[in-house]
Amino acid sequence: MKKIITLSLFSSLSLFATNGDNLIGYGSKSRALGGTGIANFLGSSNIFSNPALISETKNDELDIGVTYFTPTIKTNETKSKADKNFIPHFAYSKSLDNNLYFGLGLFGSAGMGVDFRNSQNPSLWDARTNLLLLKIAPTLAYKNEDFSFGISPLIQYGELNISYIDPTNTPNGLGKSDDLGFGYKLGTAYNITPNLKIGATYQSSIKLEYKNTLSTASAPFVNFGLISSTFSNKLEQPEEYGVGLSYDINNFTFSTDYKKIKWQSATGYKDFGWNNQDVYSLGIKYEENGTWYGIGYNYSKNPITNYAGITSTQQVLNTFNYIFFPATQEKHFTFGAGTTLSKNLSFDFGFIYAPKNSITTTGLNGSSIKVSHSENSATLGFKYKF
Repeated sequence: MKKIITLSLFSSLSLFATNGDNLIGYGSKSRALGGTGIANFLGSSNIFSNPALISETKNDELDIGVTYFTPTIKTNETKSKADKNFIPHFAYSKSLDNNLYFGLGLFGSAGMGVDFRNSQNPSLWDARTNLLLLKIAPTLAYKNEDFSFGISPLIQYGELNISYIDPTNTPNGLGKSDDLGFGYKLGTAYNITPNLKIGATYQSSIKLEYKNTLSTASAPFVNFGLISSTFSNKLEQPEEYGVGLSYDINNFTFSTDYKKIKWQSATGYKDFGWNNQDVYSLGIKYEENGTWYGIGYNYSKNPITNYAGITSTQQVLNTFNYIFFPATQEKHFTFGAGTTLSKNLSFDFGFIYAPKNSITTTGLNGSSIKVSHSENSATLGFKYKF
């Protein structure tokens, strides 16, 4: 557990992700290509997107990198100080024989949070929130001619922190609470033709419970008579499924993915009124003589319900969603490049720009909450083939 906690603290102090609370892709190439990876081979980092595709590994491969993530969150004209984050990734894959492959991945997978402490803006209550998720994914893949299948048991570490000063000037919050959860990811891929590949994935939900966090944070609203009971401390990462296509022609690879993230079925998120997300991604890569260039696009509608604020319960939900956890980003433009540095070593770079998305909602006592959210992130990765 201590090792997991150390890795989580390295990955971010206030992580803020982008398809809901999920990053749009893992590894430099995927993030350069719109977050695609269900049907296009990216190397050992396919552990994160479709475990079946590590069966295309030609050599043992190690992929190590880091994402520098800089969100800009402004609520009621005040900027959150949670705006600089480092998110690591690690992936290793190797061939066990002609049909069986092994992989291991570790990555900061999701999170969200804000920091309005000492902001001098009473409407934000000095709020600080941080949800951090880290996954470990041992993987096995099997390939027989044009068909491949992979499975990744998932070990997920989660950490949640909520603190604020309520309208009566009383501090609230218990500090950090953490938990371990377990799930799995399945993937399959099939070469329809030598140039056309289809892939599909399923990821189970992962149950986590952050003791005394959400219940303590919501208790004052029960005392004020605004909601009838405290929130559950269970916050379940939702199940996901996806399909993808990739097509190679000359030196180009065109890839597109579709994913469904089922927030409406996830304990905790469904209670906060989060909606299922349809995630659409597109990537185009050109590669020649060991150097590649890529661009992409990723879109998913903001999953958080914007309640009318007619009832006090709706006002409380808007407050928690849009002040404490405003995971509202929708559009992402991506690009990147990479090159071979030597026979065994290569370097990849991916950049994501998410333009400002602005939302106005109704908070407590009919107050207005105005949120704007934009993002930049850069991912650097090095691959070494043995």
